This record gives sequence, structure tokens and C-alpha cells, in this order.
Amino acid sequence: MRVRQPFTYYAVLLALFLIPLVSFKTYIGPLPLSAEVVMIPLIALAAAVDYRQQRVKLNDFPLKPIAVAFAAFFIIAAVSLVKAASLAPAIMELARYLSYVVLFFIVVKVQFTRQQYVRFAQAFGLSALLVGVYGVIQYMFGISLNTAGLYALKEAKGRVDSTLVNPNYYASFLNLVIPALLLFAVVYFRERKAQLLMFAVYAIYVINLVLTYTRAAWVAMLGGVALVVLLMPKTFVKNAIRPHILVSFAVLLTVVYFMPDVQSRTYSAVYAMEKIISRHLPGGLAGHFAGDNGNEDGGFLDEEPDDEEAAQDEATTNRAVVSRVTLWKTGWVMMKENPVIGVGIGNYLVRYKEYVTKYPELYIGHDQYSVHNSYLKVGAETGFLGLFAFVAIYVVYYVYLLRLYLASSDRLSKLIIVALIAGSATFMVQNLSNNLIFIPQLNTIFWLISGLAMAFVHQANARSSQTQA
Repeated sequence: MRVRQPFTYYAVLLALFLIPLVSFKTYIGPLPLSAEVVMIPLIALAAAVDYRQQRVKLNDFPLKPIAVAFAAFFIIAAVSLVKAASLAPAIMELARYLSYVVLFFIVVKVQFTRQQYVRFAQAFGLSALLVGVYGVIQYMFGISLNTAGLYALKEAKGRVDSTLVNPNYYASFLNLVIPALLLFAVVYFRERKAQLLMFAVYAIYVINLVLTYTRAAWVAMLGGVALVVLLMPKTFVKNAIRPHILVSFAVLLTVVYFMPDVQSRTYSAVYAMEKIISRHLPGGLAGHFAGDNGNEDGGFLDEEPDDEEAAQDEATTNRAVVSRVTLWKTGWVMMKENPVIGVGIGNYLVRYKEYVTKYPELYIGHDQYSVHNSYLKVGAETGFLGLFAFVAIYVVYYVYLLRLYLASSDRLSKLIIVALIAGSATFMVQNLSNNLIFIPQLNTIFWLISGLAMAFVHQANARSSQTQA
């Protein structure tokens, strides 16, 4: 029986549905086995077969700039192998990196039809909805809630991670999708029922983000929403001030405000940001919110605070800030002492104990601990050259997005690019406090969605140009 659609189409469709949903991971000897580990080679094989049998065509998306950036980092990372104390994690890291590159090249260059892109959106949308609904169910029934960092929470049962293994990873996935949900709810759909239905999905995601209790993600979400408004000011504001949308926002904000630990966790987030960014400035924002501003009526976030409880919260936040900053210092020291090609790709954890032993002030009670900053991890492992090449990949990525944004004339294309700019910006920002770029499930979703969105808008812009001509 002849298959009606290209194998690549079915493989991508399956990947979009399964990768967010399936968190199962095991090892066959030293080799990992997970949804993305299976799906990326399957997509590559399907694309090779389809291309050889002329079942797919390639579009004219300009790959050279990002291909050069990808190649530059790969060469530097490969050279860094000479400094690697352990080759196994180094080779695995390089293999994962190459898999993302191959995946992106395939989905951004294969010319799918508009109907196929619609099916892709539906498959990912259904998967994302199931992930979000499961997150709420997980919290309601206390199913495998994450208890890491629970010492800072007094009312919450735990932290939600849904199918993304870790609350921080899950928060990043949510933030990647939230701008698109918001734009579809407010801007794209015209009918009230469709808007309210999409807003309900958006609300589920916002509630899930709150339930991860990842403070950096809360801040990133606000930044993402600000980007959406800045990039589509007239269109967004015009649609957002419709009565049913305003009521929906009011209800959502009220629900979020009274969720467990939201007020104290928000104060903690602001306090932590102040400590990191401007810890020496007197009378800061966090102090104002907490009521420490000379106002006897108390602060906005913490009415009539108990002095002992407030002191305990402040001490907890201080410990978290000091711990995170110490981890960053460890990465910086490792990079500074190995400035040219680092300690070897994938070898940060291998060398971690050596450095905390050498510098006892960096020790926080663990023989191995993540640097909690993707950029410092890259710098420590591949040196300043590697860090520069790595950042260049994302600079080129955003140049592509800005060009597509400026070239887009139809509402859907503009919306998709704005959503991708805002969602990917939250991803980049959250990598300042986590190693999200090195989480295979999450990073596969990032490059898969990015490639498909870029290709769709590029092809839509090309069709629009031809029509105008």
C-alpha cells in the first residue's frame, strides 16, 4: 500500500506529540533511551529516505549563517576534547549537540504544506494540553510532587513537574508556550467562544507555572508578556480591552493571587533579585514590598508580617541566593583558569570536586553540582572562544526571527514570530539560572518548534511576495 504522505511528515507529527508527553528514560549500557533519542534518528532516517525517493522538496530558507555558527561551536567543542578528563560525557554531549543541529536543519528546510503545518500545530497543541491538564491533576491529587526546595514553601503540597521531570524544566517549557497561547486567545481568534476556550488553556498553563514555584520562571513569564505587548502594541491592547477578555484576566489574576504561597514566594523572588542585582542599595524594592519602607500599615505582599516568620523567610532566601551565586562563581573560576578551550566539553561535573576542594569557599556540601547557568557551563567547558561561538548561535537565531518579523504581512505569521521571540527569550533568560539548554527533552522541543515555525513563516512570506508581484 502506497503511503500518501512523506515519512518525514509522520515522524515529525509523532515527535511533536510524544516528546513533551513521554518523560521515560532508561539506559542500555552507557547509551540513554528516551523519546527524543528515538525520534530524532527516526526523523533523520525518514527525511533521508524521502529525499532520495523525491517524496519531499526543500525550501529556500537561508541556512548558511546559522550553519556557520553551529559549525564554529562544534569545532571549538571538538578541540576542547584534548582537555577532557573523561571522554564518555564529552562524546555524549557532542552527539546530543549534533542531534539538535540535524533536527533543526531538517524541519526548517523540508517544504511541508500548509495543511501539514496545521496538523503539526494540532498534534503539539493536544500534547501540550495533556501535559498542562496532568500538571493540575498532579497537584490536586499529590501525584509524585517534587519536594526539592519545599523548605521555602509553607502552604503548598509540593512542586509540579508534570511530564518534564523537574519543576524548573517544566517551568521553562510552560514559558516557551505561554506567549503563543496568550496571542491566540487575545489576538488571533475573533469569536468570543474560541477566545474564551483558548484563554482557559492559557490559564491552565499560568496556573501550572505558579505550581512549579520556580521564581525565575515567574519573572521570565512577565518579561515574555511584556515582549508580546511591545511587539504587537496596538493589536494586542485593542483586543485585550474587550470586556470578556478583561474579566478573564481579572479572574485569573485573582485565582493566582490566592494560590498557596504565591504572595510569600513573590516577595522572596523580588528579594532574591534585589540581593543578586543590587544587594548594596538601601531601601530597595523588596523591602518596600515587604513593608520595610516606614509605612506602619505594612507592605503590599505581606500584610502584618510576623517578625520571626519574616526573619526565617529572609534567611532562607539569603541561603538560596548565596548558594546559587557560589555555583556561578565556581563556573566562572573554572572558565577563568581555562580561558582558551575550557576543561573539555561535558566535563564540568567531572572537574567540579577538584575545584571545590581547591577553593573551599566554593564548597556547598556536594561533590557534584550543576553550575545552574548554561552560559557559564559552556564557558567553563569550552573557554571564552566556545562561549562566544555558542552565544553567536542564538544571536543568529534572533536575527532570523527579526527578519521574519519585519517581512511578515499576514496576522498569523506575525503572531507566530512574536510568540517565538517572546517564548525563546524566556528560555534564554531562564538559562541564566539553570542548565536548560542541556536538557535533551526540553532542548529538542525548542529546536523542533523553532525550525517548524521559522519554515512556516518563511514559506508564507514567500507566497505573499509572489502574490504581490
